[in-house]
Amino acid sequence: RDSNRLIEEFMLLANYLVAQRLITHANGRALLRNHMPPIEEGMQQVVDVSKESFNFDINTTDSKTLQESLSRLSRECDDELVVQCVTESLVTPMRPAEYIAAGELDETDWQHFALNIPYYTHFTSPIRRYPDVIVHRLLQATLDNDVGEFPLNQKEIHAAANHCNDMRMSAKKAQERSDRVFLSLYLRENPISSVLGVCLGVGEKTFTVFVPSLGLSTRVFLQEHEDEFDMNAFEDDGGKRRIVVRPRTNVVPGMETA
Repeated sequence: RDSNRLIEEFMLLANYLVAQRLITHANGRALLRNHMPPIEEGMQQVVDVSKESFNFDINTTDSKTLQESLSRLSRECDDELVVQCVTESLVTPMRPAEYIAAGELDETDWQHFALNIPYYTHFTSPIRRYPDVIVHRLLQATLDNDVGEFPLNQKEIHAAANHCNDMRMSAKKAQERSDRVFLSLYLRENPISSVLGVCLGVGEKTFTVFVPSLGLSTRVFLQEHEDEFDMNAFEDDGGKRRIVVRPRTNVVPGMETA
């Protein structure tokens, strides 16, 4: 709804302006939320596949041009599966956003790629995020002209930021594993004999599969499935990686009869 988008815009603006205040008045102590640009090689692979497969150009200069490219793809492409696969492929090379102390990184590394702005912080949710609490305290110190007496120095703030990054990543992994357990239990009670899977990428001994109907994307490691499948990984004449997978039996793993 428009009201939700309006509130979101105000929250983003508040976070941006508080980051600006901390940079100018707390200097190196400013606790920021940066988002580095995606892995260039991974993005280029998506760009090359898009161009080769259906002659569509994706502009990855920044998040604005990337979003414009995806919007244009949605308008011009009639195949929803293609749009889903391209969007999912672009997620893989993305780096996670992280908390930092401004003085520990170069100014060019303060940027937030996804928001396409030079700096950003988290200020608006102190009841559920500890970095926001530090930001509130730093902001108050700048208003009281008392930054020099702040109990945490630049390196201590950066250490706290790294700890928050680690805890957030641990929470994310726990959620993903919990989702996997739930999905496994669900499929045990409601087995699916077959489902469409799209291979989004091939490594030396892995490949990435996207299952649109489940909204699931995962990397498959060949060595973990050697008992059920015969696999052959190789490079074709054009230098592209290929993996051929053949089941050893007609029985679907996990659906064996008692």
